[in-house]
Amino acid sequence: MVLETKSDLSEEQVVAVESAPFIEETSEKATRVAEEPASEPFHSGAPELDGRHELPRYFYTAMEQVAKGAGFNAGQYSVEVEDGSSKGDGFAGELFRAYLSEGDRREVYLCKIPPLNEARRQQFGTMTIFEREALVYNTFLPLMFAYQEEKGISREDGFFCTPKCYYAHYDGPTEEAIIVMEDLRQSEYTMFNKDKPVDYEHTRLAVEQLARYNAVSLAMKHDRPQQFAQFKVHDPMKDMMGPGNPFLMMLQKTGTDAIETLEPHETKERAKVQKLLDNMVADFERFDNHELAEPYAVLGHGDCWINNMMYRYRRGAPEQIILLDWQSARYCSPILDLAYFILCCTDEEFRRRHYDEMMSVYYNSLAALLEKLGHSPQQIFPRTAFLRQLRQYGRFGLLLAAFVVPMMCTRKEDLLDMDATAEMFLETQNVDIAIYTKNTNQSAYRKRMSAVIRDAVRYGYI
Repeated sequence: MVLETKSDLSEEQVVAVESAPFIEETSEKATRVAEEPASEPFHSGAPELDGRHELPRYFYTAMEQVAKGAGFNAGQYSVEVEDGSSKGDGFAGELFRAYLSEGDRREVYLCKIPPLNEARRQQFGTMTIFEREALVYNTFLPLMFAYQEEKGISREDGFFCTPKCYYAHYDGPTEEAIIVMEDLRQSEYTMFNKDKPVDYEHTRLAVEQLARYNAVSLAMKHDRPQQFAQFKVHDPMKDMMGPGNPFLMMLQKTGTDAIETLEPHETKERAKVQKLLDNMVADFERFDNHELAEPYAVLGHGDCWINNMMYRYRRGAPEQIILLDWQSARYCSPILDLAYFILCCTDEEFRRRHYDEMMSVYYNSLAALLEKLGHSPQQIFPRTAFLRQLRQYGRFGLLLAAFVVPMMCTRKEDLLDMDATAEMFLETQNVDIAIYTKNTNQSAYRKRMSAVIRDAVRYGYI
């Protein structure tokens, strides 16, 4: 639905009108919009986003700030809202578009707020990760961009591939949080179809940018250690790894399911994955202990899979990439993001042909930017240290693949309803985790997941 309210909140009038779907089917997350029928006008003074929940007032406070910064005249513009979240959109929150209109001018923004469902907010630690994303947009990324510009790094040679953020706010005590970004559709960015393994050109672009992102961290850590100290933040989802947490239960269940994708005779692989699951909590604590990754720890992305990337094309080939969703950013080994992406998003055939090449693409891209930033790659992050970290931290990619691959083999309309799952757990302190994978394409899942396990063994990750 589309919801309209005048910017003068003291005389707020809300009208619900029918919306029409307008997003291409290939778009999935940042480009999704839900079709909703027209509903009756609201009388509460607080419009609804999805027919069940009211939009919080702080959303309008945020849009007032955005409008002011964009040069709209107070009291003269309107705000329209279009629902953009749908079933299976994940743990993090609600995604929707906001339109600012004044006269003939109309601007569109992508907005993200914590889940309106209280159970989901409580069970999946969403306020903590919103705090992290606001910190990334307000502090970390601006510092990284300014550092590169001061070093004379062009946008073509450095790391600048993030969406423009117009407003990022977090207030823990009031549970208020909102991120207002550019709508990348307006710049012709689209998402890769998660149902397909990522191909060579898309993977190369992602790996190159991850390497540059990591290179900036490594260089800043040496050039500006005091400023960089604030980047040394822990995993915001660490609390979700406690006993009895539904997210941990999902990881354990999907890990057990992953073992069953192997053939009965693959006893070595089965034993290695079972050992990995038995030590999973300890492993996640080790991944979060950045001291173990020093002196090569960087500010990582934290959720580096294909649904958190958008591409722009030229003559059918991807030429630009944007990294989205910085809610899980943390200080860690650079391998966590790389192994996560390679194992979750590519398939066995791709890895057999291009794994070694992609590792070289990563290291060479990192080394090239380090040199431009005035540092010797062999001193800052030697290739031997990179290969050693691959063996030490590559298993992270397997653990996350066990969780993510089932989603990648499930149609979006069949994905788990996170609101319903959170409410079930809140009421019963238990949840049938089998519903997470009940709609998964089992043939595709078994083929893809078993290949991830075999490759993780082949590469020495487990």
